Amino acid sequence: MSPSLKTILTPADIERIHNHSLDLLERVGIDYKTPKALQILQEVGCQVDYESGRARLPREIVEWAIKQAPRVVRLQARDPANDIVLNGRASFNTTDSQGTEAIDLESGERHDSTSEDLRRVCRFGDALDMVHIVNVTVSASDVPAHLRTVTHFVEAFANTSKHIRTGILNSKQVPLIVELAKAATVSESFRPIFSVVDCTISPLMHDRLMTEACIDLARLGVPIVVYPMPLAGGTSPVTLGGTILVHNIEFLSGLVLFQAAKPGAPIIYGSGASQLDMHTGRYGGSSDGVWMQLALCELARHYNLPINLIGLCTKSSALDAQYGYEAMANNLLARLAGADEIYSMGLLGSSQVLSLEKMVLDNHIAHRIEEMLAPVSVDDDHLQASLIEAVGIGGSYLTRKETRDFTRSEYVPMWPPAGQDMMRLVRDEAMEILNQHKPAPLPDRAAEKMSAVLAEADVVLRDE
Repeated sequence: MSPSLKTILTPADIERIHNHSLDLLERVGIDYKTPKALQILQEVGCQVDYESGRARLPREIVEWAIKQAPRVVRLQARDPANDIVLNGRASFNTTDSQGTEAIDLESGERHDSTSEDLRRVCRFGDALDMVHIVNVTVSASDVPAHLRTVTHFVEAFANTSKHIRTGILNSKQVPLIVELAKAATVSESFRPIFSVVDCTISPLMHDRLMTEACIDLARLGVPIVVYPMPLAGGTSPVTLGGTILVHNIEFLSGLVLFQAAKPGAPIIYGSGASQLDMHTGRYGGSSDGVWMQLALCELARHYNLPINLIGLCTKSSALDAQYGYEAMANNLLARLAGADEIYSMGLLGSSQVLSLEKMVLDNHIAHRIEEMLAPVSVDDDHLQASLIEAVGIGGSYLTRKETRDFTRSEYVPMWPPAGQDMMRLVRDEAMEILNQHKPAPLPDRAAEKMSAVLAEADVVLRDE
């Protein structure tokens, strides 16, 4: 049995949050900001107002939608060997997302992130074994805005064969990205080798263009992380309980819409709730905000849905003690809570600045946590009662054959090794990946097809 945390919410707590969520969805409603969503909701029995863009969701419709969403979600990859299955039995790590700056690995200088930084981080995600989901970690600021999202997919598909994730900003981008996925998999039929994030707007609203895109994606079977980001004291009540309630209402409003669009659409419970720093006005939680994250995990379990929790994130702008305690504590708690996905690797400074060295060090931290939580075997071979009897009182185990055999097969070496400088090892590993790692190449003619899609995007999206 794996180690786990005590429960944060009692069954009565969960019922109270759930019932208040249903009540407020039915009486107050949600602003979806698009007739496309309202029409879908009206067809399943919701009360809609096209003039205001709002809908009220009857509790029986919400309960119906919860039952439609699958517990098991497969995240497919360009290489099917890299597919992962979110089923509650394992935790998978993602890279961070939406950074705007990067630290150059060679010079150490900080700059606005570019398409070259995106290529690098995708290759690192491809190389590091504890990275399972590659988010579009930084924005390609050197690419025209109307082409940026499509370019992000081109670079991601070319530089990793793992599962890709990012946001799609409007419905015009959807058919273009579908064509990119077909090119990357050499298939005339679409296979969803990516998932998307749908960020709600707190309090109690959705983004019109992103929502319209996600409706199309839900109908295509693309997994969607519904990711509310209420900010305690700013866009939600200052109390953690009140912020949890706003978060849950917004999540359920997305779940209902996408299940109404396509029953059985794969949905992941995102946990973006945080706190407003009352001393500075900045985004970012205090240590008590961890309680809120763990409570959201239990709500996702109540709804029998996969859950995405924060892990290797840090507010620090350097690989210092603050980074170390934040990354280790958050990641360990997410693992103990049984999160399906742990977010995220690679960015410093409250998810703004790419550090490839952080990405390597994050990978090692994830390994250490995996080793810490590994079960201890207590079968007869591992208890070694007969060996204890044979060695007896005051004897030595060092020269025994059993010691040699188990050391060769099961010993977990220390990291960093004794006498080695950890940051030097990290830098050397990062430079080796940068100079040596080559992701699995795209299939024949895939690059040519993707270039054609990019050219089409330049025409279709120019006025966006």
